Amino acid sequence: MKNSVRELLQSDPTSVFEVRHGIERECLRVTKEGHISNMPHPAGLGAKLTHKSITTDYSENLLEFITDVHASSKEMFRELESLHAFTNKKMGQELLWPYSMPAILPADEREIPVANFGQSHVGKMKSLYREGLGHRYGKSMQSIAGLHYNFSMSDTFWKTLLERESFKGSLTEFKNQKYFHLIRNFRRYRWLLMYFFGVSNIVHESFLVGKKHNLEKLTQDSYYDPNALSLRMGGLGYTSSAQGEISICFNKVDSYINTLEEARLKSVPAYEKIGVFKNGKRLQLNSNLLQIDNEFYSTIRPKNIAKSKESALKALHLRGIEYIEVRLTDINPFSPLGVSREQVGFLQLFLLWCLQTESPIITDKECAELEANFSKVVSFGRQPSIKLSRNDEKIDLKDWALEIMDEIGTLANQLSTASPYYITAYDSFARVLDSSDLQLAQKLLNSVRTQSFVKFNLDLANEYKTDIKIDQVDQDNLEKYTLDSITAEKELVKNSKGDFEEFLVSYFKDI
Repeated sequence: MKNSVRELLQSDPTSVFEVRHGIERECLRVTKEGHISNMPHPAGLGAKLTHKSITTDYSENLLEFITDVHASSKEMFRELESLHAFTNKKMGQELLWPYSMPAILPADEREIPVANFGQSHVGKMKSLYREGLGHRYGKSMQSIAGLHYNFSMSDTFWKTLLERESFKGSLTEFKNQKYFHLIRNFRRYRWLLMYFFGVSNIVHESFLVGKKHNLEKLTQDSYYDPNALSLRMGGLGYTSSAQGEISICFNKVDSYINTLEEARLKSVPAYEKIGVFKNGKRLQLNSNLLQIDNEFYSTIRPKNIAKSKESALKALHLRGIEYIEVRLTDINPFSPLGVSREQVGFLQLFLLWCLQTESPIITDKECAELEANFSKVVSFGRQPSIKLSRNDEKIDLKDWALEIMDEIGTLANQLSTASPYYITAYDSFARVLDSSDLQLAQKLLNSVRTQSFVKFNLDLANEYKTDIKIDQVDQDNLEKYTLDSITAEKELVKNSKGDFEEFLVSYFKDI
């Protein structure tokens, strides 16, 4: 089938204004001394279960900010800044840790508090799911923060493209095909994003208690991997040996759903050993490979917005792909918001380039090759003259990166007639290929090498707490969202009829 994205962007660069995007940023609440907070979710932030923009991820102290969907990057960053500023005001002396790998953890990771989502059935289920994650993978792993970038094109864009290609199916079918076209290329070339964005190669010593590692001492309180770009995406981060047996298919929406659904229903001896109940208390939702489909650790996900009591897979099955979620981005400690405008601009360029570039079906052989390439850059991306594999032949990473960047640069020039934003974003990362000293991971090492790792992060956290501002309109809106969330959570508790175990049976039956 003809791919007309390149032609459309060439003939009408203003089509880039059909991009819709949003950000989900995670960050730990910490004490002024750099220990993870053991305080409950700040009351001034409302109910984390029902707040539209401020919630928590795994632990009670792991905040998550979720922006609306925006056409304008400027407005998206304005909202993200407001969420940070509002939260800082409600946290008292606590700080937002500006880095992916955790702050000072307790000696016993069992003391890391799992998020409490309240007494509604939905809230209890969310908390129980997180309890299960802790038993399966350890609580310290679940305290790592990341940033997710949500990307889509408007239906106006897709309808224009559908007409150009004379596609005979439905708009949903067309979007599904095109988004998987993008996803396949993302998986082929995501190593380039890791090379530019990887910035979690240092970790506090408390994270390593009880773990086997080959890290080297960096400062009095930290260790690092001299070759790695991202410990978060490597063996010490979001990994699961059990999930390694999931042979996920990213070629078509139906096979993707079926593969994950099979994993969700497959019981695993290791998780059976943990047990679903102990002394009458639930330890996890079930003993399956995935308690729910969101447990699958992936660098990209096709998504639709799940409605009440829907799973992510069910929403995808019923309504098709509405957007994609890019999940490989480390928190950028050099940005007050955890990500820079240049990073978001480059992400847009990269994803549009993936969409306009030929994207054949991924064979099992290629799948192994692209997984190996990504893992190699995660763990050895700072080594000079690193080589990757392309069609079974070795190629220097920088040579391949220059080829890709030439094409992305052409796209940036085309779109510059609509907005100079893309040239600026492109140039900021093209320079990294000229000097690895400009890599974020190297910048981090240079900054931390001569001081305490904790002090470095606390200095940034204090600086950002002072610098990030919010205007009165946004302040008033967030105060309203806070009150609305409290009301909504009370309604959920009120409407949670019957036994919780019966609720779980009904939920899993429905999905």
